[in-house]
Amino acid sequence: MAVTHRWRSAGPWRRRALLLAVLVLLLWWAAKLEVGRTGPSQKPLRLGRKSSPTGAASHPPSPPPNVVFVKTHKTASSTLQNILFRLAEQHNLTLAFPRYTYQFAYPQRFAAAFVEALPPGAARYNLLLSHLRLAVGEVRRVMPPDSLYLTILRDPVRTFLSVFTYYRSTVPAFRPLTNHSRPLAAFLQAPQLYYDPADPGNGLARNPMAFDLGLEAGREEGDASWEQELQQLNRTFHLVLIAEHFDESLLLARELLGLRLEELAYVRLNARRGAEDEALDPGLARRIQAWNWLDVRLYRYFQAVLWQRVERYGYARMKGELEALRSLLRETRAACLAGEAVGPEEMPDELRPWQPDSVAILGYNLRPSLSPARYASCLRLVLPELQYHAHLYYQQHGREMRSLPPD
Repeated sequence: MAVTHRWRSAGPWRRRALLLAVLVLLLWWAAKLEVGRTGPSQKPLRLGRKSSPTGAASHPPSPPPNVVFVKTHKTASSTLQNILFRLAEQHNLTLAFPRYTYQFAYPQRFAAAFVEALPPGAARYNLLLSHLRLAVGEVRRVMPPDSLYLTILRDPVRTFLSVFTYYRSTVPAFRPLTNHSRPLAAFLQAPQLYYDPADPGNGLARNPMAFDLGLEAGREEGDASWEQELQQLNRTFHLVLIAEHFDESLLLARELLGLRLEELAYVRLNARRGAEDEALDPGLARRIQAWNWLDVRLYRYFQAVLWQRVERYGYARMKGELEALRSLLRETRAACLAGEAVGPEEMPDELRPWQPDSVAILGYNLRPSLSPARYASCLRLVLPELQYHAHLYYQQHGREMRSLPPD
């Protein structure tokens, strides 16, 4: 009870410090006890490379390529980020972290000055995975020239609905409707009454995916320059994943990055309660599409690109590998999870995702009595973004993240 009282009475950054300390101890404890045999029912999950079928050790794995992942809001990007975080930890890769908090001064356009300095002994950054607003030239000042660029898009109607629900009390255009009985309908009835494109805090209030990718998202539909901009994005990104076809996209990413199937294991992270059962009036959906016209074009453009890539990959090959991936996911979830996703009130502090004040974000509990090796891998699988981000920052820099720049 005393520990609980201390946690609840602490300020937000003190809580994060306490949480990080708990996580470091948990991960250290699991790694320390990993040595030794485990019984057949407690075989560790393999997040790395397997040994050869003959039992001889395989050649040391080559490190994955350098990656820039432009993490878009409310598009399943946290799930993909977790896969890449685990890859970074497994291969001891150097991450380009923000100097302060968890984002690169968002919603400002990315600048090289926002990046934490290289740690001692590191020659270059290997991964850039935190939220930013894309400015390609500035990213290229930070990341090696051979870096692969990835991002992810989601159906614009579902994306905007999720953004509106998640950020209703923080985005200036949404804030006046916080206590409205039907806030989304009221906003879409007359969005120009609430939306000021000159306010940088309104970046997510219109075409949020286009905004994250550096486009001028507040403009009207008559501007025809978007077609050239989409073509430029297609030249920039080596792969644009589509959330509605996440598994197919993952298999394309696997080939691009040279990963093993086991390294694609995931659980769905940062989902909000009730999203699966949410029905949307067709008229409201059409208004969302009209308001977010650039996101609609962006999504349709890269959805077509994805299916062109699947065709080149081979439909028969894709079908067989999808079956193998989904079998792996079922096995991994059965081995790690105590059940389905649960609300924040049912999770321990170290596994609880950050909670906005407008909606409950789901997370997972781990099965009891896991072996140390399996606990270590399962913990990473379900670790929310902020906790994993803070853990990797501490591993790389030997100190806690700074909350704000000095005055």
